[in-house]
Amino acid sequence: MRNLISICMAALAAWGAFGEVSLLGTCPAEDSSTALRIVWHSDSPACELRFGSEGGDAQSVVAEKTKTPVEYTGKSDYWLYRAEVNSLEPGARYAYEVRGPGGESVSRSARTAPKDGDFEFLWIGDIHSTPSHPKKIKSVDRLLSHAEEMSAKRGGISFVLCTGDAVKHGQTYDCWREWDRSRVMRDYMVAMIPGNKEYYRSEGRTRWHDRWFVSARNNPENGAPGLAGTYWFLYGGVLFVGIDTLAEEGKEMDDDVRHSADQRQREWLERVVGAQKGRYRFLVVFQHYPYFENGGPCSYGRYGFWRGTFDALGVDFALSGDAHAYVRTHPLRDGKMDAAGTVYVVCPEIDSHMEEPRLGDGYGVVAVSDANESSCGACLFSVSGEEMTMRYISPSGAIRDTVSARQRRR
Repeated sequence: MRNLISICMAALAAWGAFGEVSLLGTCPAEDSSTALRIVWHSDSPACELRFGSEGGDAQSVVAEKTKTPVEYTGKSDYWLYRAEVNSLEPGARYAYEVRGPGGESVSRSARTAPKDGDFEFLWIGDIHSTPSHPKKIKSVDRLLSHAEEMSAKRGGISFVLCTGDAVKHGQTYDCWREWDRSRVMRDYMVAMIPGNKEYYRSEGRTRWHDRWFVSARNNPENGAPGLAGTYWFLYGGVLFVGIDTLAEEGKEMDDDVRHSADQRQREWLERVVGAQKGRYRFLVVFQHYPYFENGGPCSYGRYGFWRGTFDALGVDFALSGDAHAYVRTHPLRDGKMDAAGTVYVVCPEIDSHMEEPRLGDGYGVVAVSDANESSCGACLFSVSGEEMTMRYISPSGAIRDTVSARQRRR
């Protein structure tokens, strides 16, 4: 018995030297064709990141670490590690691992963007990950498998975009651990924006702050002033811009930021698009709150505030979530149908029940809407030459809706 106890104590001591590595994942860099950003949390202050081409030699990469920048419920003491890996080859797949002092490791992989070539990405949202509903992550992985099968002949999925509510409570660490179980986090770069649930404490539905989201990610630090959850990145000739629609509701956000969040983000978006002119073929803006619902424009999604700006800048797709039911408009300009306008889309939630959508023809500017607010699905985007196409994938793997945008003269 004493020998058994000694063995157990030695094992626990060895684990303590390394500690838990969690939330290890890949985030976009400003130019994701030649750089990627890595993030993880650990109990150990002595982790090593080793990064290399898939199947090739790995090199040690220096990571910055910070001691407990934000306390979570269930995780009040940890090290936050962040690194940016540069000088990468475009369109290549890379593998990396985090090693602890005892040689233990956790590994991930991701792909850089092609310089200007074709690629595909998956869009999901409203997962509400929590340990009490583990089937939600199974639903994510099932939809991912459908998308991977569809995408295989075109080179596979390059990354995953999430329009918020990935977790059920932003302050609850176990919700982030649950999200970390998905293959999305293991095998792909993930571009995320905060939703209302990332602003939640462990109890209640009040929106408080973006700090738990920010501490779980390593997004480019190029966002709107005072809004750490916002950022932009280039991927394969597409400019992606993430907007935070929760900032003005955050009870603990800076008052000046809360009262001017929309205007700050509009001015910032205009500066970003102007500065990146000539570097992109398509422009995608993504946020959490929906621009549209089944009944038409959504006031809290700020369609009325943004539509003139999107028209002027030539936004191709405006992606959103929160409403839990798929909605897609015709291309719109000045609030009217126009082939050269912006397509607004609301993604369905990802639920453990995996219910099929009940899509019907929309009315007015809404082209398609889903009558089943408990439906489930994801959207697969293809960027090829002068065309960008979105396909809505149902839980059975069927394509339920398709829409395309042609490259504009900018």
